[in-house]
Amino acid sequence: MLSFGLVGIIYKIALSRIDYISLVFFVYLFSTILTTVIWFTSADKKITTSGLLLTFLASVLAVVGMLSYAYALKYGKVVIVVPIRNLALLITVVLAVTILKEELSFEKVVGIVLAVISLVLLSK
Repeated sequence: MLSFGLVGIIYKIALSRIDYISLVFFVYLFSTILTTVIWFTSADKKITTSGLLLTFLASVLAVVGMLSYAYALKYGKVVIVVPIRNLALLITVVLAVTILKEELSFEKVVGIVLAVISLVLLSK
């Protein structure tokens, strides 16, 4: 939570010093360097073709999302852009229930509704 919370502010400040496409490029470059070190030092690896294909798809979606997010941060207000970005939780929950067949308790549904209300209120 703390890491992701700080990221939006740091991106917004960085975007006053770098264009949004360069920001995304260097975020992924530095992330690749850091995760390469972690990956090579990790003993727990499992790689399959289907896993790689799904990871590639997720990477394409992540880049599209990150470019959109950086563009929105460049020209919008953090207090509006970040809550809108966090509405992605709705898509994740709907897909988890429909595709992964995960169950939602009444308490979780109430929590999601309250989270959405809070995000909508924050974006006003």
